[in-house]
Amino acid sequence: MIHELLLALSGYPGTIFTWNKRTGLQVSQELPFLHPSEISVLSRLCKLGSDYIRFTEFIEQHTGHVHQQEHHPNQPNQAGLNGIYLRAFCTGLDSMLQPYRQALLDLEQEFLGDPHLSISHVNYMLDQFQLLFPSVMVVVETIRSQKIHGCQILETVYKHSCGGLPPVRMALEKILAVCHGVMYKQLAAWMLHGLLLDQSEEFFVKQGPSAGGAAAAQEEEEEDLGIGGLSGKQLRELQDLRLIEEENMLAPSLQQFSLRTEMLPSYIPVRVAEKILFVGESVQMFENHNQNPSRAGSILKHQEDMFAAELHRLKQQPLFSLVDFENLIDGIRSTVAEHLWTLMVEESDLLGQLKVLLDDDNLLPLLHLTIDYQGKEAKEAAGTREGATPPQDSSPREVPPTGWAALGLAYKVQWPLHILFTPAVLEKYNVVFRYLLGVRRVQSELQHCWALQMQRKHLKSNQTDAVKWRLRNHMAFLVDNLQYYLQVDVLESQFSQLLQQINSTRDFESIRLAHDHFLSNLLAQSFILLKPVFHCLNEILELCHSFCSLVSQNLGPLDDRGAAQLDILVKGFSRQSFLLFKILSSVRNHQINSDLAQLLLRLDYNKYYTQSGGTLGSFGM
Repeated sequence: MIHELLLALSGYPGTIFTWNKRTGLQVSQELPFLHPSEISVLSRLCKLGSDYIRFTEFIEQHTGHVHQQEHHPNQPNQAGLNGIYLRAFCTGLDSMLQPYRQALLDLEQEFLGDPHLSISHVNYMLDQFQLLFPSVMVVVETIRSQKIHGCQILETVYKHSCGGLPPVRMALEKILAVCHGVMYKQLAAWMLHGLLLDQSEEFFVKQGPSAGGAAAAQEEEEEDLGIGGLSGKQLRELQDLRLIEEENMLAPSLQQFSLRTEMLPSYIPVRVAEKILFVGESVQMFENHNQNPSRAGSILKHQEDMFAAELHRLKQQPLFSLVDFENLIDGIRSTVAEHLWTLMVEESDLLGQLKVLLDDDNLLPLLHLTIDYQGKEAKEAAGTREGATPPQDSSPREVPPTGWAALGLAYKVQWPLHILFTPAVLEKYNVVFRYLLGVRRVQSELQHCWALQMQRKHLKSNQTDAVKWRLRNHMAFLVDNLQYYLQVDVLESQFSQLLQQINSTRDFESIRLAHDHFLSNLLAQSFILLKPVFHCLNEILELCHSFCSLVSQNLGPLDDRGAAQLDILVKGFSRQSFLLFKILSSVRNHQINSDLAQLLLRLDYNKYYTQSGGTLGSFGM
């Protein structure tokens, strides 16, 4: 019977010890010569055998090459349970079972030498596994029932290894070390070669943007802002500082890679994972886009072998050390960041690229103007000519770019500056460029109107002329102060801060963060992101442009039709200037935006705006 017992404990039940899939190994009830105490001991041993059989079944299902038993043929892999981390877990689990197998072999040798050894001796020799197997079975069942996948297996094993039973802790730590071997191989491929070897989506780095930024709430329909005052909805929008998201103007840069945070084990901080992401992404982009490798060299400064050896050393450690792990990650990251800084700032003249002076013969060929001629009207006209139905899915608020609004600035990004100046970043620059160009164009037109006024100052003027030139003065006053605010308070201020941050570090990631902050501040402080102000300023600029067109087309005294148009412009400018003053004053009173307060300070530095009741261009002024 002892040999039957050892065979059953090895996973080969028979007639004395039978196997039931639901209850496991059991002592046959047809053995009247067994004492109840012996049955109790044998039942205790059968629990060990049941756990062992279930362990081997689990290993076979997910590896297919470990100790197959006749009573339970290979079963198909369960849906959702697959991947290299699961196979590594099975490998570690199989290693954990090796002392149990060896103990059974030793017992068989002992019984061959002394057939009179008792069942109690078997129980004594296997007692060390009575605490271990049930605890590890909890881990296996958790993985099986919850379909734990990828790096989540690391988290599951780690949590269960934090218990107070030394045999369980040491066994699970050994299994965790085997699973860490897979992670270190993926880290080496990602950080040293820019390769994301992750067919089953198990790693905590993935290709594509993070899931958190994918969904965006749809904006409510915008109310008419051409009224004298603020509605409750407009003031709420202003105080909430809602961003303009339509037309994908300011869509966030779609990262080529991002973190899969649900796969990140809790003992690896997010800050470390972000460094891993940065290094691999930088190496990947460097290797894929390097068109002059002899000039740039290796982004890791030919230290790949050293870093690979360090990763291998950590892999061989029986326990995971966050201190050693983070120190190595920091070392690799510092090497990459400093090399990228050298390439960008020193070799690629990042500061010169940011300035982009038009008198620089080396940089001028990289810039050229573009015209967006594929607007909505052009597409609809083309569709009509071809007999096609015009598209119906375009936004009703979409305004096709025409004339000056269709102008854009194209910049030929040279390697390796493409890492910093992505297409999304260049589009944001284009948004700022079009806005500043519109302001400067209106300012120039108003100055041209002043020149026309000076040419006719010796001629006799009437009441309409007085209204016309007073309106021009008020328009120029507002636009000049807006232009000064944008140039001095926004552009020059933010650019000087950016240069200071670039010159104070030798870390590329710090440069990228500083540049992103710079660009975000440009968009925010120029009010492109603040709908009520941006809309109001655009209306004012459009009124100024219409006024300049009216003046340029009517050099002499205005006729009745021209006077009527002038009256419309006066009322419109008065209404929009009052709305702008109302918005700026409301925000200043709530102290929620210092940029608006700064613009109001420029416009109302001598309280002229306040004394006029916040209205410019009216007949009474």
